[in-house]
Amino acid sequence: MISPFGRAALALDLLPLGVCKWDLAALLETPGELEAVSQERLDQLLYASPSARGKHVSLAEWNSVLEKADTEIAELNSLGASLITMFDGPETYPGRLLECYRPPVFLQILGDATVLLRDCIAIVGSRKPTPEGIRAASDFAGQLAAAGLVVVSGLAYGIDKAAHVGCLDAGGQTIAVLGSSIDEIYPTIHVPIARSIAQNNRGAVISEFHLHMQPTVYTFPQRNRVISGLSLGVLVVEAAKESGSLITANFALEQNREVFAIPGSIYAPQHVGTNALIKSGAKLVQSVQDVLDELPGFKAAPEEHPSEALSQQELTIAGCIQTGCTSVDLLCERLAYTAPQVLSVLT
Repeated sequence: MISPFGRAALALDLLPLGVCKWDLAALLETPGELEAVSQERLDQLLYASPSARGKHVSLAEWNSVLEKADTEIAELNSLGASLITMFDGPETYPGRLLECYRPPVFLQILGDATVLLRDCIAIVGSRKPTPEGIRAASDFAGQLAAAGLVVVSGLAYGIDKAAHVGCLDAGGQTIAVLGSSIDEIYPTIHVPIARSIAQNNRGAVISEFHLHMQPTVYTFPQRNRVISGLSLGVLVVEAAKESGSLITANFALEQNREVFAIPGSIYAPQHVGTNALIKSGAKLVQSVQDVLDELPGFKAAPEEHPSEALSQQELTIAGCIQTGCTSVDLLCERLAYTAPQVLSVLT
Protein backbone atom coordinates (compact mmCIF):
# COMPACT_ATOMS: atom_id res chain seq x y z
CA MET A 1 0.00 0.00 0.00
CA ILE A 2 1.34 3.40 -0.99
CA SER A 3 -0.13 6.34 0.92
CA PRO A 4 -2.07 8.84 -1.22
CA PHE A 5 0.26 11.42 0.29
CA GLY A 6 3.37 9.34 -0.38
CA ARG A 7 4.52 11.37 -3.36
CA ALA A 8 4.26 14.68 -1.49
CA ALA A 9 5.96 13.27 1.63
CA LEU A 10 8.90 11.80 -0.29
CA ALA A 11 9.35 15.00 -2.26
CA LEU A 12 9.18 17.18 0.85
CA ASP A 13 11.81 15.03 2.54
CA LEU A 14 14.07 15.22 -0.52
CA LEU A 15 14.26 19.01 -0.35
CA PRO A 16 17.54 20.20 1.23
CA LEU A 17 15.71 21.97 4.05
CA GLY A 18 16.72 19.92 7.08
CA VAL A 19 14.44 20.49 10.07
CA CYS A 20 12.38 23.01 8.10
CA LYS A 21 10.36 20.20 6.54
CA TRP A 22 8.37 19.69 9.76
CA ASP A 23 7.52 23.39 9.92
CA LEU A 24 6.43 23.37 6.29
CA ALA A 25 4.32 20.27 6.83
CA ALA A 26 2.50 21.97 9.70
CA LEU A 27 1.67 24.96 7.48
CA LEU A 28 0.01 22.96 4.73
CA GLU A 29 -3.74 23.27 4.37
CA THR A 30 -3.66 19.76 2.92
CA PRO A 31 -0.71 17.63 1.78
CA GLY A 32 -2.44 17.32 -1.57
CA GLU A 33 -1.68 20.95 -2.37
CA LEU A 34 1.98 20.00 -2.87
CA GLU A 35 1.02 17.96 -5.92
CA ALA A 36 0.37 21.10 -7.98
CA VAL A 37 1.88 23.90 -5.93
CA SER A 38 2.72 27.29 -7.44
CA GLN A 39 5.93 29.27 -6.98
CA GLU A 40 3.94 31.86 -5.08
CA ARG A 41 2.65 29.24 -2.64
CA LEU A 42 6.14 27.77 -2.18
CA ASP A 43 7.51 31.21 -1.34
CA GLN A 44 4.60 31.83 1.01
CA LEU A 45 5.21 28.58 2.88
CA LEU A 46 8.93 29.21 3.22
CA TYR A 47 8.35 32.75 4.45
CA ALA A 48 5.75 31.62 7.00
CA SER A 49 8.18 29.13 8.53
CA PRO A 50 10.67 30.75 10.95
CA SER A 51 13.19 27.96 10.38
CA ALA A 52 12.88 28.19 6.59
CA ARG A 53 12.75 31.96 6.20
CA GLY A 54 15.46 33.12 3.85
CA LYS A 55 15.55 29.81 2.00
CA HIS A 56 14.33 29.50 -1.56
CA VAL A 57 12.99 26.57 -3.53
CA SER A 58 12.23 27.12 -7.17
CA LEU A 59 9.30 25.47 -8.87
CA ALA A 60 11.80 23.65 -11.08
CA GLU A 61 13.51 22.20 -7.99
CA TRP A 62 10.17 21.13 -6.59
CA ASN A 63 9.11 19.44 -9.82
CA SER A 64 12.48 17.67 -9.89
CA VAL A 65 11.99 16.14 -6.43
CA LEU A 66 8.46 15.13 -7.40
CA GLU A 67 9.94 13.18 -10.32
CA LYS A 68 12.43 11.53 -7.96
CA ALA A 69 9.54 10.64 -5.66
CA ASP A 70 7.71 9.02 -8.58
CA THR A 71 10.78 6.93 -9.36
CA GLU A 72 11.11 5.85 -5.74
CA ILE A 73 7.44 4.88 -5.53
CA ALA A 74 7.88 2.69 -8.61
CA GLU A 75 10.82 0.98 -6.90
CA LEU A 76 8.81 0.50 -3.72
CA ASN A 77 6.05 -1.14 -5.73
CA SER A 78 8.56 -3.50 -7.33
CA LEU A 79 9.80 -4.46 -3.86
CA GLY A 80 6.26 -5.10 -2.66
CA ALA A 81 6.79 -2.44 0.01
CA SER A 82 4.32 -0.13 1.72
CA LEU A 83 4.69 3.60 2.29
CA ILE A 84 2.91 5.49 5.05
CA THR A 85 3.28 9.17 5.93
CA MET A 86 2.77 11.53 8.83
CA PHE A 87 -0.07 13.04 6.78
CA ASP A 88 -2.08 9.82 7.02
CA GLY A 89 -4.65 9.27 9.73
CA PRO A 90 -4.15 7.18 12.90
CA GLU A 91 -5.69 4.20 11.14
CA THR A 92 -2.48 4.01 9.08
CA TYR A 93 0.33 5.95 10.78
CA PRO A 94 1.02 4.87 14.39
CA GLY A 95 -0.40 7.52 16.70
CA ARG A 96 2.16 6.88 19.41
CA LEU A 97 4.95 7.75 16.98
CA LEU A 98 3.12 10.78 15.62
CA GLU A 99 3.06 12.25 19.14
CA CYS A 100 6.87 12.34 19.19
CA TYR A 101 8.94 15.41 18.43
CA ARG A 102 9.64 15.53 14.69
CA PRO A 103 8.32 12.09 13.75
CA PRO A 104 9.39 10.45 10.50
CA VAL A 105 7.80 12.20 7.54
CA PHE A 106 7.36 8.76 6.02
CA LEU A 107 8.04 5.11 6.77
CA GLN A 108 8.86 2.52 4.14
CA ILE A 109 7.75 -0.96 5.16
CA LEU A 110 8.40 -4.54 4.17
CA GLY A 111 5.84 -6.90 5.67
CA ASP A 112 2.68 -6.22 7.65
CA ALA A 113 2.19 -2.45 8.00
CA THR A 114 -0.70 -2.91 10.43
CA VAL A 115 1.61 -4.36 13.08
CA LEU A 116 2.83 -0.79 13.72
CA LEU A 117 -0.61 0.04 15.09
CA ARG A 118 -0.43 -2.59 17.85
CA ASP A 119 0.96 -2.17 21.36
CA CYS A 120 4.72 -2.60 21.25
CA ILE A 121 7.61 -3.12 23.65
CA ALA A 122 11.21 -2.38 22.64
CA ILE A 123 14.10 -4.65 23.61
CA VAL A 124 17.59 -3.27 23.04
CA GLY A 125 21.09 -3.76 24.34
CA SER A 126 24.70 -4.63 23.68
CA ARG A 127 26.02 -5.74 20.30
CA LYS A 128 28.47 -7.95 22.19
CA PRO A 129 26.34 -9.56 24.89
CA THR A 130 27.10 -12.42 27.23
CA PRO A 131 25.34 -15.78 26.76
CA GLU A 132 23.13 -14.80 29.70
CA GLY A 133 22.20 -11.57 27.94
CA ILE A 134 21.26 -13.40 24.77
CA ARG A 135 19.14 -15.83 26.77
CA ALA A 136 17.43 -13.01 28.67
CA ALA A 137 16.62 -11.07 25.49
CA SER A 138 15.25 -14.17 23.80
CA ASP A 139 13.22 -15.32 26.81
CA PHE A 140 11.77 -11.88 27.52
CA ALA A 141 10.90 -11.36 23.85
CA GLY A 142 9.07 -14.67 23.64
CA GLN A 143 7.14 -14.16 26.86
CA LEU A 144 6.24 -10.55 26.08
CA ALA A 145 5.01 -11.65 22.66
CA ALA A 146 2.92 -14.36 24.35
CA ALA A 147 1.40 -11.62 26.52
CA GLY A 148 0.18 -9.86 23.36
CA LEU A 149 2.92 -7.30 22.70
CA VAL A 150 4.83 -6.68 19.48
CA VAL A 151 8.59 -6.73 20.07
CA VAL A 152 10.53 -3.83 18.52
CA SER A 153 14.29 -3.74 18.03
CA GLY A 154 16.96 -2.57 15.60
CA LEU A 155 18.15 -5.76 13.82
CA ALA A 156 21.69 -5.18 15.09
CA TYR A 157 24.10 -7.81 16.34
CA GLY A 158 23.68 -9.23 19.83
CA ILE A 159 20.64 -8.32 21.91
CA ASP A 160 18.63 -6.98 18.95
CA LYS A 161 19.03 -10.22 17.03
CA ALA A 162 18.19 -12.32 20.10
CA ALA A 163 15.02 -10.29 20.69
CA HIS A 164 13.79 -10.67 17.11
CA VAL A 165 14.60 -14.38 16.94
CA GLY A 166 13.16 -15.10 20.39
CA CYS A 167 9.92 -13.40 19.41
CA LEU A 168 9.68 -15.27 16.11
CA ASP A 169 10.44 -18.60 17.78
CA ALA A 170 7.57 -17.95 20.20
CA GLY A 171 5.17 -17.28 17.33
CA GLY A 172 5.00 -13.54 18.00
CA GLN A 173 5.27 -10.51 15.75
CA THR A 174 8.27 -8.20 15.70
CA ILE A 175 9.31 -4.91 14.10
CA ALA A 176 12.86 -4.31 12.89
CA VAL A 177 13.66 -0.59 12.66
CA LEU A 178 16.59 0.03 10.33
CA GLY A 179 19.36 2.60 10.32
CA SER A 180 19.48 2.15 6.56
CA SER A 181 16.90 1.86 3.80
CA ILE A 182 14.75 -1.25 3.45
CA ASP A 183 16.68 -2.34 0.35
CA GLU A 184 20.05 -2.03 2.13
CA ILE A 185 19.59 -4.32 5.15
CA TYR A 186 22.39 -3.85 7.66
CA PRO A 187 24.16 -5.91 8.80
CA THR A 188 23.84 -8.00 5.65
CA ILE A 189 24.26 -11.19 7.66
CA HIS A 190 20.82 -10.47 9.14
CA VAL A 191 19.06 -10.41 5.77
CA PRO A 192 17.55 -13.88 6.46
CA ILE A 193 16.09 -12.60 9.74
CA ALA A 194 14.65 -9.56 7.96
CA ARG A 195 13.06 -11.83 5.38
CA SER A 196 11.58 -14.04 8.09
CA ILE A 197 10.06 -10.97 9.74
CA ALA A 198 8.64 -9.53 6.52
CA GLN A 199 7.09 -12.78 5.34
CA ASN A 200 4.09 -14.77 6.52
CA ASN A 201 2.59 -12.05 8.72
CA ARG A 202 5.45 -12.23 11.22
CA GLY A 203 5.94 -8.47 11.50
CA ALA A 204 7.56 -5.60 9.61
CA VAL A 205 10.95 -4.24 8.57
CA ILE A 206 10.74 -0.44 8.48
CA SER A 207 12.86 2.61 7.67
CA GLU A 208 12.46 6.37 7.48
CA PHE A 209 15.28 6.61 4.93
CA HIS A 210 15.01 6.81 1.16
CA LEU A 211 15.92 3.77 -0.92
CA HIS A 212 19.61 3.01 -1.50
CA MET A 213 20.59 4.66 1.79
CA GLN A 214 23.55 3.06 3.57
CA PRO A 215 23.78 3.40 7.37
CA THR A 216 25.90 6.17 8.89
CA VAL A 217 26.83 7.27 12.40
CA TYR A 218 23.91 9.72 12.17
CA THR A 219 21.21 7.33 11.01
CA PHE A 220 21.40 5.00 14.01
CA PRO A 221 20.38 7.63 16.60
CA GLN A 222 17.51 8.59 14.27
CA ARG A 223 16.53 4.93 14.15
CA ASN A 224 16.65 4.71 17.95
CA ARG A 225 14.04 7.43 18.43
CA VAL A 226 11.65 5.44 16.23
CA ILE A 227 12.26 2.26 18.24
CA SER A 228 11.26 4.02 21.44
CA GLY A 229 8.58 6.13 19.79
CA LEU A 230 6.65 3.09 18.61
CA SER A 231 6.75 1.46 22.01
CA LEU A 232 5.01 1.63 25.36
CA GLY A 233 8.37 1.08 26.99
CA VAL A 234 12.00 0.14 26.40
CA LEU A 235 13.72 -2.82 28.06
CA VAL A 236 17.53 -2.56 28.10
CA VAL A 237 19.33 -5.91 28.34
CA GLU A 238 23.05 -5.41 28.98
CA ALA A 239 24.58 -2.08 28.02
CA ALA A 240 28.11 -0.80 28.41
CA LYS A 241 28.83 2.75 29.50
CA GLU A 242 28.71 4.14 25.94
CA SER A 243 26.14 1.74 24.50
CA GLY A 244 23.85 3.04 21.78
CA SER A 245 20.95 1.43 23.61
CA LEU A 246 21.30 4.16 26.23
CA ILE A 247 20.44 6.66 23.49
CA THR A 248 17.22 4.71 22.94
CA ALA A 249 16.52 4.82 26.67
CA ASN A 250 17.05 8.59 26.72
CA PHE A 251 14.65 9.02 23.80
CA ALA A 252 12.14 6.90 25.71
CA LEU A 253 12.35 9.22 28.69
CA GLU A 254 11.88 12.28 26.46
CA GLN A 255 8.86 10.59 24.88
CA ASN A 256 7.38 9.75 28.30
CA ARG A 257 7.82 6.01 27.83
CA GLU A 258 8.62 3.44 30.49
CA VAL A 259 12.29 2.44 30.80
CA PHE A 260 13.20 -0.99 32.15
CA ALA A 261 16.63 -2.48 32.79
CA ILE A 262 17.93 -5.88 33.81
CA PRO A 263 20.57 -5.54 36.54
CA GLY A 264 23.97 -7.21 36.43
CA SER A 265 27.31 -7.57 38.14
CA ILE A 266 29.00 -4.35 39.22
CA TYR A 267 32.25 -5.84 37.93
CA ALA A 268 31.04 -6.54 34.39
CA PRO A 269 31.47 -3.72 31.81
CA GLN A 270 28.41 -4.88 29.87
CA HIS A 271 26.23 -4.04 32.88
CA VAL A 272 27.58 -0.57 33.64
CA GLY A 273 24.94 1.10 31.46
CA THR A 274 21.97 -0.91 32.71
CA ASN A 275 22.97 -0.50 36.35
CA ALA A 276 23.33 3.26 35.78
CA LEU A 277 19.84 3.38 34.27
CA ILE A 278 18.42 1.68 37.35
CA LYS A 279 20.31 4.08 39.60
CA SER A 280 18.80 7.03 37.72
CA GLY A 281 15.23 5.73 37.94
CA ALA A 282 14.69 2.98 35.37
CA LYS A 283 12.57 0.12 36.64
CA LEU A 284 14.62 -2.87 37.76
CA VAL A 285 13.41 -5.98 35.99
CA GLN A 286 13.92 -9.56 37.10
CA SER A 287 10.96 -11.16 35.35
CA VAL A 288 8.52 -10.51 32.54
CA GLN A 289 5.85 -9.81 35.13
CA ASP A 290 7.92 -6.83 36.34
CA VAL A 291 7.47 -5.31 32.87
CA LEU A 292 3.81 -6.22 32.50
CA ASP A 293 2.98 -4.75 35.92
CA GLU A 294 3.79 -1.32 34.46
CA LEU A 295 1.70 -1.85 31.33
CA PRO A 296 -2.02 -1.85 32.22
CA GLY A 297 -4.05 -4.45 30.41
CA PHE A 298 -1.29 -6.98 29.91
CA LYS A 299 -0.51 -10.12 31.87
CA ALA A 300 1.86 -13.00 31.38
CA ALA A 301 0.63 -16.03 29.48
CA PRO A 302 0.08 -19.01 31.81
CA GLU A 303 3.03 -21.34 31.98
CA GLU A 304 2.53 -24.75 30.50
CA HIS A 305 3.39 -27.60 32.84
CA PRO A 306 3.68 -30.87 30.91
CA SER A 307 2.05 -33.85 32.58
CA GLU A 308 4.38 -36.28 34.26
CA ALA A 309 4.63 -39.65 32.53
CA LEU A 310 2.36 -42.33 34.04
CA SER A 311 3.90 -45.47 35.50
CA GLN A 312 3.12 -48.86 33.99
CA GLN A 313 0.91 -49.67 36.98
CA GLU A 314 -1.03 -46.42 36.54
CA LEU A 315 -1.49 -47.10 32.83
CA THR A 316 -2.75 -50.61 33.53
CA ILE A 317 -5.31 -49.44 36.08
CA ALA A 318 -6.44 -46.58 33.83
CA GLY A 319 -6.96 -48.98 30.95
CA CYS A 320 -9.01 -51.31 33.09
CA ILE A 321 -11.21 -48.46 34.31
CA GLN A 322 -11.96 -47.55 30.68
CA THR A 323 -13.33 -51.07 30.13
CA GLY A 324 -15.91 -50.60 32.91
CA CYS A 325 -14.12 -51.77 36.05
CA THR A 326 -14.98 -48.89 38.32
CA SER A 327 -14.78 -50.38 41.82
CA VAL A 328 -11.68 -51.17 43.85
CA ASP A 329 -12.79 -54.78 44.33
CA LEU A 330 -13.24 -55.36 40.60
CA LEU A 331 -9.88 -53.80 39.83
CA CYS A 332 -8.15 -55.97 42.43
CA GLU A 333 -9.85 -59.09 41.06
CA ARG A 334 -9.18 -58.31 37.40
CA LEU A 335 -5.56 -57.17 37.82
CA ALA A 336 -4.47 -59.28 40.79
CA TYR A 337 -3.44 -56.10 42.64
CA THR A 338 -3.86 -55.50 46.35
CA ALA A 339 -6.31 -52.87 47.54
CA PRO A 340 -3.49 -50.57 48.77
CA GLN A 341 -1.86 -50.74 45.31
CA VAL A 342 -5.08 -49.70 43.60
CA LEU A 343 -5.91 -47.00 46.13
CA SER A 344 -2.43 -45.47 45.86
CA VAL A 345 -3.09 -44.83 42.18
CA LEU A 346 -6.68 -43.64 42.54
CA THR A 347 -6.12 -41.21 45.42
